[in-house]
Amino acid sequence: MILRQYQHARHRFRQLCQERGMRLDSVPLPHHRGPDGEVLSVDIAWAGATNPRKAFLCTSGMHGLEGPAGSAAQSAWLAQWDGQLPDNTGLCLVHALNPWGFAYRARGTENNVDLNRNFTRFDEPLPVNPYYQHIRDAIRLPSLTPQDLPKLIETYERLVGELGPAKFSVAVNAGQYEDAEGLAFGGAGIEHGHKAVAEHVLPALRETQALHFIDWHTGIGAYGEVAFLPNGKPGTHAYAACASMWGEAAITQWARSATEAAIEADEALTGTNTDKSGQLRHWLGAELGKAKVAGAVIEFGTERPQDIDKLVLCTLYDRWLRFENRTARTAADHRWALDLHADLFVPRDPAWEDLVLTRGPELMTQALEALQQ
Repeated sequence: MILRQYQHARHRFRQLCQERGMRLDSVPLPHHRGPDGEVLSVDIAWAGATNPRKAFLCTSGMHGLEGPAGSAAQSAWLAQWDGQLPDNTGLCLVHALNPWGFAYRARGTENNVDLNRNFTRFDEPLPVNPYYQHIRDAIRLPSLTPQDLPKLIETYERLVGELGPAKFSVAVNAGQYEDAEGLAFGGAGIEHGHKAVAEHVLPALRETQALHFIDWHTGIGAYGEVAFLPNGKPGTHAYAACASMWGEAAITQWARSATEAAIEADEALTGTNTDKSGQLRHWLGAELGKAKVAGAVIEFGTERPQDIDKLVLCTLYDRWLRFENRTARTAADHRWALDLHADLFVPRDPAWEDLVLTRGPELMTQALEALQQ
C-alpha cells in the first residue's frame, strides 16, 4: 500500500528500519512543521560495513509530490529484506529528501527550489538556461481558475510550436538559477536535502570503491512503465554497470510517452542539448572521486496525453499559490488543485501501485546484488 501522508510514510519507513537493526540518523528541517505540526526530517538509515568498500544508496522524495511512491518502494523492499549484507558492503536508504514538499504536496522545497537542480557548486558560475526567457512572463498569472484552462493550453501549444518540443522542455525542465519565483529554480544556495546528503551520507562513503544508487521518481515515461535515466552515456563505465544491473533493454527501450518521444525526436533533429543541471545522479560521481559510481533516476511513468492540460494547470497553480495568492496551502479552496496534482504523480490506481510495490523492490535488489559481480 502506498501511504500518501508524509508522517505515516515516515513512521512506516523508520519502523521497518528499526526492526532490521539499521542505524537511523534524522536531519530535521529547521523552522518548519508539517500540516499537523509534525517534525519534517530527512531520515537516513544505514546497515552493513562502516566506511564500506562497496555500497548501495537509495533515495526517495527528491520531488515532494513523488515522495509517496519512492517511500513505498523503499518500505516494500525493507519488508522483504532479510537484514543480511555481504562483507565490506554498506547500505544507505535516504527517506524524503524534500520533507516539506512531501508533507505539503509540492514538487519543490519550501523555498520553491527544484531540489534535483540544486546539486551544483554555488561558488562557481551557475548554468544558464538559454530558453527560460521564453516562458518567464507567460507563467506569471495574476489569477488562475479551471476556467482559465483553454487560454493556458493555447499558450502552451503556441510556445511548443515556436520553440519545438526539445527547446520548450529545456525552458521548463532543465533548471534555471535566475528566477526564484519561476519553474525548475535550482536555488541560490544549498538546500536542506542537499546539505543532508553532503554532511550525513558522503562522509561515510569517502573510502567506497564502488557505489550503486537509485533515486526514485515518478512522472517521466508512458503510464505504467518504468523509465531509466542512467548517470552515464553509452560507452562509459556507469552505463555498462547500469546495463549489468537491470539489462540494457530495460534502460534503453522503456516506453516513452508521446511527449517524451516528441522531445527525443526533436532533440535528434535539432541537436538541442536537453540535459538537466544540478542533478544528484551526476553530483555523486563528481563528489566521490575514488568510487566508480553507477545508477539512475528511475521513474514510475505517469504520462498520458489526456493529462497534459491538468499538468499545465496544476504546475502553474502551485506557482500562483506561492507567489500571487500567498494564502495557506492547507486552505480548503486549494484542496482540489493539490489533490489533482498529487494524483497526477502518484495515481490512485491499483495496477500502478502494484508496479511500484513489485518492481521497486526488484530493482533495488538487482542494484545491490550487482555490487558483488
